[in-house]
Amino acid sequence: MSVQKDRFRQKAKRRPLRRDAGKPAPGGPIRLDPFQETAVNSLMEGHNVLVAAPTGTGKTLIAEKLIERVLAGGRGIVYTSPIKALSNQKYRDFSGLYGAGKVGLITGDVSVNERAPLLVMTTEIFRNWCFANPEMLDDMTHVIFDELHYLDDRERGTAWEESIIFAPSHVKIVGLSATVPNVREIASWIAEVRGEPVKVIEERCRAVPLEMNWISPEGRVLGEAEAREYVRQRLERRRGRWAVPPDEEAEMAYD
Repeated sequence: MSVQKDRFRQKAKRRPLRRDAGKPAPGGPIRLDPFQETAVNSLMEGHNVLVAAPTGTGKTLIAEKLIERVLAGGRGIVYTSPIKALSNQKYRDFSGLYGAGKVGLITGDVSVNERAPLLVMTTEIFRNWCFANPEMLDDMTHVIFDELHYLDDRERGTAWEESIIFAPSHVKIVGLSATVPNVREIASWIAEVRGEPVKVIEERCRAVPLEMNWISPEGRVLGEAEAREYVRQRLERRRGRWAVPPDEEAEMAYD
C-alpha cells in the first residue's frame, strides 16, 4: 500500500502547476464579432460562405446560428468534420443544444438517428451519400464543412473536392477554415464548380492570444525569463561536475 501511495505522490508532483487561469467569461447574451455578423448575414441572405479565421475565434458559433435558423424553418442541414472523434464531440454538443431527437450521427462506426434534421458525419460519409444516397439530402438546405483546409490534404483532400463538386445543386456550401493564404482561390474554385458566387469572410485577429511557457522536470510552469535562468543554473551545475576529474570525484563520493 505504501509503495502505491509513493507512486501516486510522484505522479502528482510531476503534474504542471497552473498559473492564474484568468477571469471567468461574463454572463449575459453573446455579442457577435463583426466578422461573425457578416458571415451570419451572408448565410441568411442565401449565399455560399467561406469563413477563414484563427482557431478559437468563434467559427462554430456562425454554424450554430445557421443551424438554429434551418431547424426553426423545419428543414435539414449536414455538419461534416474531418475525423470521427470530432464528429462524436459535435454530436454530443449539438444534442445538448437542440435535443437528441433532432440530431443524428453517421460515421464509419456508428449510425444514430440518420433521419434527424441535423446530421453530423465525416466528410467521406457525406461524399458517399452524394453518390449512393442523394435522396437522403433532398430536404437539406446546407452542408457545413468544418476544417475545409483539408482540401489540401494529399491523402484525403479528394473527399472534400468530390463532396463540393457532387453535392446536390440545391444545397448551399458553408466552409469553416483556419487562416490560409489561398482562401480566395479556394472560394473561386468552389464558385466555378457550383455555378454560384461564394462570399469570403476573413478574420486575422486572434481572440485568444498565444502564450508560450515551459515546464520544468519538477512540473513547474515557467515564463521565458524563468526558463532561461533555470537552464543556466542547470548548465552551471553540470559544468561544475564535469570540472572535477573522475578520480577526485570518486574520492569525494567516499568522503
